[in-house]
Amino acid sequence: MHNMLMGPLWGIVTIAILVGAVTLGCFVAMFKFLIRPGEHDPHHPKYDILRPDR
Repeated sequence: MHNMLMGPLWGIVTIAILVGAVTLGCFVAMFKFLIRPGEHDPHHPKYDILRPDR
């Protein structure tokens, strides 16, 4: 079946690989920042929210 909106197979595969790589990169960054955010400034707003007395 041939459709005018359907491109060549190699183009579809390339786009799928690119989208998959970007998605995987986003998940890796998300877990990296969840596990070790790297923020140590005592005046950062998160320390107002995450105070020990809450």
